[in-house]
Amino acid sequence: MKNYKKIKSSKIVVDTIFCNMCGEKIEKDKFGYEADYLSIEKTWGFGSEYDNNTHNIDICQKCYKKFIDNLKIKP
Repeated sequence: MKNYKKIKSSKIVVDTIFCNMCGEKIEKDKFGYEADYLSIEKTWGFGSEYDNNTHNIDICQKCYKKFIDNLKIKP
């Protein structure tokens, strides 16, 4: 037989998102969903300039367009 009890649990959720390039807040719509944006997470490998660091970057659509416009090879 299993006895259960209720426990309180803390949950971490995203509150606000800011674009790393322009610094503007990525706004939510009336339903609570953020406008579409690019989110990148990279954990750098051994021997790299950022050895074992994890970088998280969020980029709004406006800045993403600027970013890809500057690439030699477009996606």
